[in-house]
Amino acid sequence: MPTDRIIRFADFELDVERYQLRRAGEQIRLERLPMDLLILLASRHGELISRADIVDRLWHGNPYRDTENGINTAIRKIRIALADDPLKPRHLVTVKGKGYRLDGANFVSTASADAIDPSETPRSHSAVRVLVLPFANLTGDGNQECLCSALADEISATLGALGPDRLRLIARTTAARYRDTAKGIGEIARELKLDYVLEGSLSREGPRARILTRLIRCADEVQIWSRAHEPVSPGALDMLKEVATALAQDLATTLSEQQRSRLARRLPVDPAAHDAYVRGRYFWYRRVHFDAAFCAHHGIDGEDFARSRGYFETALERDPNYALGYAGLSNYYGASVVHGMFSPDDGWPIARALAHSALELDPDLPEAHHALAAVRYFFEWDWARAEAGFKEALRRNPSYPEAHRLYARLLLSAGRRAEGEVEMARAERIDPLAFQGSRAFGMILSGRHEEVVSDYLSPGHMDYSPLAYQVLATAFEVRKLYAQAVDATVEALVRCNLHARAATIRAQWDAGGYDAVLHWYRDDLLARHRSQYTSPLLIAEIYARLAQPDEMFHWLDAALAERSARLCELRMNPWFQPYRPGGRMRKIEQLIGEGRAH
Repeated sequence: MPTDRIIRFADFELDVERYQLRRAGEQIRLERLPMDLLILLASRHGELISRADIVDRLWHGNPYRDTENGINTAIRKIRIALADDPLKPRHLVTVKGKGYRLDGANFVSTASADAIDPSETPRSHSAVRVLVLPFANLTGDGNQECLCSALADEISATLGALGPDRLRLIARTTAARYRDTAKGIGEIARELKLDYVLEGSLSREGPRARILTRLIRCADEVQIWSRAHEPVSPGALDMLKEVATALAQDLATTLSEQQRSRLARRLPVDPAAHDAYVRGRYFWYRRVHFDAAFCAHHGIDGEDFARSRGYFETALERDPNYALGYAGLSNYYGASVVHGMFSPDDGWPIARALAHSALELDPDLPEAHHALAAVRYFFEWDWARAEAGFKEALRRNPSYPEAHRLYARLLLSAGRRAEGEVEMARAERIDPLAFQGSRAFGMILSGRHEEVVSDYLSPGHMDYSPLAYQVLATAFEVRKLYAQAVDATVEALVRCNLHARAATIRAQWDAGGYDAVLHWYRDDLLARHRSQYTSPLLIAEIYARLAQPDEMFHWLDAALAERSARLCELRMNPWFQPYRPGGRMRKIEQLIGEGRAH
């Protein structure tokens, strides 16, 4: 059906698909809720909308929200944006006791609106944001759940590679959070700032499978496209490829030869192997999005990493030629080292070999390029080749958030702050749920500790992710806000179910202040070092925090000898900042950074 993309009234222009309000060509800033309400009013073509209808559409009838004040505030902000006098309104009219309507609008329809064609989106505009929800299993067979997961996964990966500057797929880790959710499309769209949601279902009639997909425009929750597909191929793998290809060609009617080649070339994967990989990636993501330094320092266990390894190994048992399985295992070994569970020599050489195996099986696999780039960044300290590897991964899949995030760390480490912050922001936009706290993490890497603190202490701050509290603990200590540093540390540990450790740190603070806390940290690390692998970099950090440079440099030399993980980010490490002007620290930085990209 046609859609109203541009709605004009007086000298205003509401671009629904770009989510912009403009006046005489100049964009007018409007917060999300007022914008959603304005689009809703405009989409009714001048019809009256009751307050109950607004509550139902924008809050889904949630009785626990303060919808009365919410509507009043949104209406007031819309009137301010439209320069509309509430006593003599020209555009937004209140019908007392009934509701609201938008008058005087001229609706301009666009052609070919029943498909997303990325080629029609100007490069100067933002990419269209799409979420592929997990497919519903309507077969009555629980064994088909892995196929439903693989369907959404395959379609998301396929569409994400089509038009990186025009079509932005929200990452599958975020999509998985909405499996079996009671939330409606509108609420999901508001949370993730989406333009479209693609949802689907799998059903069977005898031996025939039927896949139904539909595309929802989030601005007004209208279904603008749907297809029922009955694959002719009997194999589950062929069905995945066939549906993904058909859907991509349907949604993007003008594909380049390169895009057609990408669609035609899909790896032979047993769906059960792919399902195991997706599950492994979920647990790997869940742990890797914690602050590695905090995890290693507090000995947060690697249960999630261990579970991810089991799933990746299962994937390779099902299909020994599955390149993604090798890439996943490479990530496991590398991230386990960074989080302090293995020594570099016990992890990185294996990670490197696995990444090479993945590349041999599929030279175009973004995850394989990312895995090898991580080895070159964290272990080999070859910044030029690491940067090239991250760029290769992102060229093949610009919607790959982990590649953006790790590339951001390299850029920040290389002193290219502006570029690094842009990459970190891209990662969070693509995968906002998995990357909660990434902005604060990036600010810490950039040395913007005061901004992190002021953001947290500003009025109205809400609940944060464990990563954010871990980062806040660092920021507060750097700013000498020791009571807050203890609070953030305790909160982070409680969220990691380390209640006993959190209570001990609180007791140390109560008994002797922050100096007692730091000395307890030192004793704890040295005791662990005697019984199990503990990164010498962690011990160097605690001596730096205790202002004991002789011991600090002793352990830094040991870290340099083993090529400790995170040593590549020495220049960004806040604990060593007071010692950077000295010649000894500059020499260490030079040894680490000889291969640094410029």
